[in-house]
Amino acid sequence: MARRYQVISGDGHVETPPEGWLAYVPDRFRDRAPRLIRLPDGSDGWLVEGQPMLHNGQNIKGRGPVKFANASYFNADGTRREGAGDPVQRLHEQDIDGIDAEVLFAPVFVARFIESISDKDIYRSIVQAYNTWLMADYCSVAPDRLIPNALIPVSGIDHALAELQRAKELGFRGIQLQQYPNGSGAPKPEDDRFWEKSLELGLALNPHLNFGGVVWRGDPRSDTSQWSAEAAMSQHTPSSPAATMAQMIVHGVFDRFPELRFYFAEVNCAYIPGMLYYLDRNYHEFNDWFQVSLKKEPSEYVLEHCLFGMVRDAPMLQMGHLVSLDHFAWGSDFPHSVGTFPNSERYIKEAFGGLDEATRRKLLVENICAHIGLDPDAEITETPA
Repeated sequence: MARRYQVISGDGHVETPPEGWLAYVPDRFRDRAPRLIRLPDGSDGWLVEGQPMLHNGQNIKGRGPVKFANASYFNADGTRREGAGDPVQRLHEQDIDGIDAEVLFAPVFVARFIESISDKDIYRSIVQAYNTWLMADYCSVAPDRLIPNALIPVSGIDHALAELQRAKELGFRGIQLQQYPNGSGAPKPEDDRFWEKSLELGLALNPHLNFGGVVWRGDPRSDTSQWSAEAAMSQHTPSSPAATMAQMIVHGVFDRFPELRFYFAEVNCAYIPGMLYYLDRNYHEFNDWFQVSLKKEPSEYVLEHCLFGMVRDAPMLQMGHLVSLDHFAWGSDFPHSVGTFPNSERYIKEAFGGLDEATRRKLLVENICAHIGLDPDAEITETPA
């Protein structure tokens, strides 16, 4: 019998040593790219321009104990640890965990830490190298089970647009944002070119936890005269992605682009009902001062434009009367620290056991498929021997 999707993790992470994607960095820039070094205690450290040495830790937990430092991609015998191997190893790890596919996000060492590289051409070349390797080498073994997101650079709107177009040409279904397309933590008018192009190309917007979301609240904090409307709206709901959504709402992005949809993976979903309440409450509480005219309640905008990723958020499954579970998708967070590997199958059975089969399938397959444009009933690649 052909294999089909039963469980899709909407939140997996590519955590491998850098040799694969470094091969795609142009020779003239390779000396400026991140380097992985072996430390005396057997752990790994990253040397990245503009940063102190960075330790592997929570990013490579697998089934081991959580470490905040002193972790390695390698076992004592030199083989790759769980979550750090090649794509065939990754497919076998899906089988161990009882899942059929993963939506894959960039490792923090590529997604965040290289932003400190001062030469933006070098920075951009590394982002491009990672995206090329991800699609051409890593995910090509089973692109219906290893479902990649292209990373969008934070070096300006022109670079962001160029990589968006290249992502489509490479065959990506979705893209991962770290900042606004303009490269900063706040929306700007030029971002509209990016939103329009993403809709034209049909690429899903998957920013993981957040993007942007830097709202100025004055210094010291008590100087509320410097607050923006989005700062006031999100002041009692600081967790992701409240500030980003407040920015998008206040700046009218959703009014201009009603078809925009975002998937925020690995959100602490039990907090979402409170987030929606405080966004609405604060909008009304403070709007005599800010005089922002919205066509809808903030919570309406959020629910119309967001899908949220849950990991170990079992309480949210009991809160469907507050926020419909149609707005959520499950993920394992493998191989990161709060994940459920290698016990995802058992976790799902216990946490999702009280749900009807239709709701369960939405959370585990259909909601994420609808967002990224995947056929939930398709036959999928078998795991190679």
